[in-house]
Order: sequence, then C-alpha cells, then structure tokens
Amino acid sequence: MRSLLPLLLIFASSISVCNAQTMQGRITDAKTSLPIPFVSIGIIGTNTATVTNENGEFVIQTAKFPAKFRFSHVSYQQFETTIHNEKVIHIKLVPAAISLREIVIKPNEGKNLLKSALLYAREYIDSSFYAKAFYRQLTATNNKATEIHELFYDIAWNIKHIQGWAATQSRFAELNDPFKFSLSNQSFLTFSYAGYLFPDKRRRYVSVKYLDDYDIEIDRYIEQKDQNIAVISCKLKKTRKNLFYANSTYYVGVKDLKIYRLENKIYNLPLSLSPNLSFKFPPIASTIATFNGNNSPIPMLESISTKVYVSLYANDRELNSSISSLLTVFAIDPQLKEQRFQNVNSSIKDKKIIESLKYDDDFWRNNPIVKQTALEDNFIKLMESKNAFGTMTNP
Repeated sequence: MRSLLPLLLIFASSISVCNAQTMQGRITDAKTSLPIPFVSIGIIGTNTATVTNENGEFVIQTAKFPAKFRFSHVSYQQFETTIHNEKVIHIKLVPAAISLREIVIKPNEGKNLLKSALLYAREYIDSSFYAKAFYRQLTATNNKATEIHELFYDIAWNIKHIQGWAATQSRFAELNDPFKFSLSNQSFLTFSYAGYLFPDKRRRYVSVKYLDDYDIEIDRYIEQKDQNIAVISCKLKKTRKNLFYANSTYYVGVKDLKIYRLENKIYNLPLSLSPNLSFKFPPIASTIATFNGNNSPIPMLESISTKVYVSLYANDRELNSSISSLLTVFAIDPQLKEQRFQNVNSSIKDKKIIESLKYDDDFWRNNPIVKQTALEDNFIKLMESKNAFGTMTNP
C-alpha cells in the first residue's frame, strides 16, 4: 500500500447561535475541492449520526461538548476528532488509494467474495433494527420544480427490507399545474429497491440464488486503513427490450465481508400510469444505499438516494420528469421496537400520508435535520410562487 497524505484538513470558525449543541459544516475532497455526498458523521459512544447531502453539507446535534466525531466514507480515509465547542467546520477528506489490481485475479474472485458477503449478512436475517429518518422528495417536470414532499418517520429495518414505517411529521409544496407529473408512491419504490443487505428478489435482480445470471467482476480495490474495499460490479448477462432488471455495484470489505455501499441501476421500472399518459421511453431508476459498519456486527442502514427518470406523452404534450429522494437515518433507537408500524406495500400513497398528519410549524421551524439538506434555487422559488400551495409555501 502506498504512503498517503495526512488524513484531514479542518478549518473552524466560532459562531453565535441559540443552540450551543449544534454543529454544522461542509466536507470536500482535499484534491479536487468538490463536495462529498453521503459522508457518514457520527458521535462516538452515541446512536446519533447523519450523512452529508449532495452538496457535502451537514448539521448534527450533540447533547454536550466536548464530543468525539467520526467522519467516514468508503472512498476516503476515515477521521476521528474531538470538538470542544460549537463551530462551523470545513473538512477536507483525503481520497483513499485506488488499486486496479493489474496482477492476475483468481477466476470467480468477485463472485465468491460477493457470495460470502451476502451469506454473512444472512446470518442476521432474524435481527431487526429501529431508527429515526428524514425523507425529502423533489419532483421536476420539463426542468421546472413542481413538488416538494418532506417526512419524518420511524422505520423498522432488517437485512432483507424495510419492515415497516410510521410517519410522525410532514409538510409539502406543490405547483398548481395540470401538466405536472406526480409519482404517488416514491416512498414504496425507495423501500422496495434499496436499503437492504440480503436481497431476496426474483430473477434479474442480484441475489445468492441467481448470481450465475450475472457477469461479476472486481473493478478496483479501495485501500482503507484496516482492510481493502472491493468494488464489485454485477451486470445481467441476457437482457431484452422492456425487461425489468437491475445492474448493481457492491462495496465489500475483503476482511470483514461487510457491505458498505450498494448502487443499483434499474431498467424498465414497472409503473402504472393514468389513462391520459403513455411512456415515450421506459422509466429508469438509480439508487445509492450507504451502510455504517462501525461498532456493529452488521452494517446499519444510513441513507438511501433514489432518482427516477420518466419520459411521457400527455395527449400531445411531452413530459420529462425527474423524481429524486433522499432518506437519511439520523438516530438508531431500540426503544422504537414498541412503535406501531405500517406495512410497506404498493398501496402506499405519499400525498395521503402527508395530508393525514397535522402540520406542526414549531417542529419545522429551524429544524437542524431539515437544514442539513439544502434546497436548490428552483425549489425555493416554487415555495415562493403564487401558483403554489401547501404547508411549505410562503403566506
């Protein structure tokens, strides 16, 4: 393993805020200065954690200072540091070394490693975990922001799937436009196609039973301090027009066999349309799920990013829509075991769930969990538009 640069550069400036237990910041690549999404930030010795948004930004609360924080990402060197008081911080993470392994790789090395990782995860198939999560869904049609949905909910999770959820707070904003596209059950798609370690799906989806249906290769190794992370690509061997299938990329620890990240590219997503709509092209979805393997025998769900792209005809009008969502787990809470959870099924309608909850302005005002996920300018303009309605619009 080659010598690496110092792990982290950190710049801090004190600020004066009402809540002295809040820390916020931004994380960028030390070489490129680009923001790093999905960096895990955890307070060591607690169940409090968060991840950076797509702009590399985060906000996290601690009960007290000083507190020891861990910053980790599968493609970067991990860092731990103690913060002594409230600060705004700018962190520069150093990329981990990449090995393309030009030496001869054993036949089926990638397949065997992935199978071992999946079987290791299966040992925890009867274990359930409970967490608090924040979910934001953004919809744009023909490059115009049309919907924002936000939810806080509790989830019951195991390695196979999201077992159940219970929404606790919600708000939304929508543009009053008859030609906007709305995906009614993005939450169900998120829960169904991402966020698990041991897929138990039908054919044409990576699973232990159907590994032979895929070309499986190790693309590269990421050199971490304690072990290498193998990046394993899985591509379906036989495809055809309109066939529903997924190609996947797994990030697997070569020593501990833990799955730290799972990326899916899903083709020909099965969606039902209103009678006046028809597909121009089959829908495509991509998901990125990250898992935190620190201090746990099995990595815990940390975040799920889902993007759906739909090209439609509405009578004679063409609609190109993108629906993106980000689920962030911000606390693991075993006491939620006593919570009454709703089953996850295709009948879930996000808007109905949102409207079933009473809007609580005090809860949302200056909420640090919400603040960590920055909104793009076009969605801010949506909330300010006179043609918009909902609990997030300006009066």
